[in-house]
Amino acid sequence: MALQVQPQDKTVMANGLKLHYLAWGAPDNPPIVLLHGLRGHAHAWDDFAAAVCEDYHILALDQRGRGDSEWATDGVYTTEAYVADLLGYSTVLQLEAFILIGHSMGGRNSIAFSARYPQKVHKLVVVDIGPTTNPQGGARIRQEIMAVPEEFESFDAVVAYMSQQNRYAAPEVLRRRLQYATRTLPNGKIGWRYDLAIREQWRRGPATPDDLWPAWRGLACPTLIVRGADSDILSPEGVQQMLAAQPHAREVEIPRAGHMVFEDNPDAFLSAVRPFLRAQ
Repeated sequence: MALQVQPQDKTVMANGLKLHYLAWGAPDNPPIVLLHGLRGHAHAWDDFAAAVCEDYHILALDQRGRGDSEWATDGVYTTEAYVADLLGYSTVLQLEAFILIGHSMGGRNSIAFSARYPQKVHKLVVVDIGPTTNPQGGARIRQEIMAVPEEFESFDAVVAYMSQQNRYAAPEVLRRRLQYATRTLPNGKIGWRYDLAIREQWRRGPATPDDLWPAWRGLACPTLIVRGADSDILSPEGVQQMLAAQPHAREVEIPRAGHMVFEDNPDAFLSAVRPFLRAQ
């Protein structure tokens, strides 16, 4: 899936932080807000946004501490803080109701936001995450965060290192992901473009995550669960528990995809999500 259009770079003050976001499509189209995962950024959604922006106004947010958004001065990176950011963001942009799509950490934030502010969310897409995380996948992510170097000699060295952890993403997609996830440091080397406090929290051991089962059970909007067939984060058993607890939800599984579903198999992801967006 080739990127066909370029987004507009924008910023907004919300919840006391300067938040950066990308915008595609006409502002009078139905809005879709996109939330990336733990180590992601707004550009992770480039291909999906380009494919649907003729019909929707796409808004991909750099969540606090990532991309070009400000870092939290108090070091707070909690579901509560992300939800407050999204509420402030949607209020400033005067988004009365929108479709919300969240991946991984962004999916958890989306579940919490949708349950707390049901009048704001018209439809919800939760990408490869649930109210709880498969312990095996959570341990893998923590190990990756603990092991990754703080800096690299070159961008190509970053790509070579991260390629070992990515089975499916096309080389150009992986390079784009890393382009916006890194920055040139004062010493000329390449480092990460997100608050290292986030990494330190995981290296010390993540705090007990919020119990999102009450929020999940309380969702009132049509909800689509998208799982990567080879994901170690959201298990098939976890999906069945989610479906049993939420009558408004249904699930689709994407072949040849791990946790980074929309980057691993972008065409299949689009084919699965687009009918849900269009359904009345």
